[in-house]
Amino acid sequence: MAKKLGFTKFGDEKQPKRVAIVFVHGFTGDLTGTWRKIPEFLSQEPKLGEWDFVFFGYPSSGFFDLLNVWSADPDLEAIATQLSTSEDLLGYEALAFVAHSMGGLVVQRALVRSEELRQRTRHVVLFGTPSGGLDKARKPAFWKQQIRNMASNSKFIGDLRADWKQLKFLQDPPFSFLAVAGLEDQFVPIASSLKPFPEKFQTTIDGNHVTMLKAASAGAECVQKIVQQIAGDAPAEGPRTAARLAIEKGKFDEVVRRRSPIRGELTDKGAVELALALDALGRRAEAMEQLEQHTRKGTDVLGVLGGRYKRSWEAESRRSDFKKAVELYQQGYDEAVFKQDHPQAFYLGINLAYLALAGEPRDGIGARRLAKEVLEHCEETRGDETQNLWRLASEGDANLVLKDFKTALARHREAAKTEMDPWQALSIQEQALRLAGLAGMNKDDLKKLSGYYQGKQDE
Repeated sequence: MAKKLGFTKFGDEKQPKRVAIVFVHGFTGDLTGTWRKIPEFLSQEPKLGEWDFVFFGYPSSGFFDLLNVWSADPDLEAIATQLSTSEDLLGYEALAFVAHSMGGLVVQRALVRSEELRQRTRHVVLFGTPSGGLDKARKPAFWKQQIRNMASNSKFIGDLRADWKQLKFLQDPPFSFLAVAGLEDQFVPIASSLKPFPEKFQTTIDGNHVTMLKAASAGAECVQKIVQQIAGDAPAEGPRTAARLAIEKGKFDEVVRRRSPIRGELTDKGAVELALALDALGRRAEAMEQLEQHTRKGTDVLGVLGGRYKRSWEAESRRSDFKKAVELYQQGYDEAVFKQDHPQAFYLGINLAYLALAGEPRDGIGARRLAKEVLEHCEETRGDETQNLWRLASEGDANLVLKDFKTALARHREAAKTEMDPWQALSIQEQALRLAGLAGMNKDDLKKLSGYYQGKQDE
């Protein structure tokens, strides 16, 4: 394939998707020569079915550069500029970059250059990238710009590593990151591929600089490294696929960017949105502080704050967190019942029922009483389609508390068929499974219940 500057799409051009994996080749590489059958194998992976595969190419030859005389391949700064400013990627809500060799330097530089690109990037995988530079590039560097850029003592490498550090990418990058080195790679030493990054971002695979990407099957190491980094344990279907999680993270990042500077002026709705986003991004303590300091605390604020304490108790078993969660849920529930705010009442009530059943000592009687009240509040909202998801999930949970497992499964199966965000699916699934376990549901039904929120139906 001709080495032209720009993008090529693999697969169906007529069905653009919301997320894309962008492949970037290295020095003297190209689409087919570098990636071979990897795109084909990845396209067969169900977990990546919602991703487009896009290839970024650029001129890179072994010929002498004739600077100021005839022609030259672009240097890495120019290539990175093209990657970071291209309109070809603007239609995607989330991106994953997979790069080889020098292409990994291009990706790193593009991410430094463009905040907008960073905001849409969810995953970066680098194979055999000389992130620490190449000592062997010093001697022939006079005849090739791209080789000069890769030299360990070059300004390009020095600036890149300094910028990467200044942007705090080393310990806490805004995307998942993996640097992969070939165990037999003599062109890019393992130290250059891995040592610029903390150990948690390093791994190795068999092969040299070229053969590390020679995949004979979908089970090849290089293919599986890509799948694991992008999809992980995400299911192939349902609301929590890798693609939907990638899109959701972007939305949460945007909420935090937009609302954090004005957190002292937020309405209840804005405060709740910010807290949920912070919590989903792993910043639970900050989310709790945000809601604690929020001056107006309606039932929604009380419930979401109670939920953060509940999750802290589940994770760390602190009795004080349990008591605080009960206090907040109870306060919100009493207010919702008084105001006949049935959606808030069934949401807060079912959480109280769960805590009653899970606490020490367990209050089974109180939990069953609350479950019956929850069902009454749910009945009052029947017909309001905006409440379908949470009503059905709450009905399912209430029936779990009451040990009516057949009805509970039916309600959760119906809830799982409604449109929902990934965080909602996870929240509902986690509490339902905990309640089901406390209520004594058998393993087969537990498996069904879990599967509903992973895109699996038993009908």
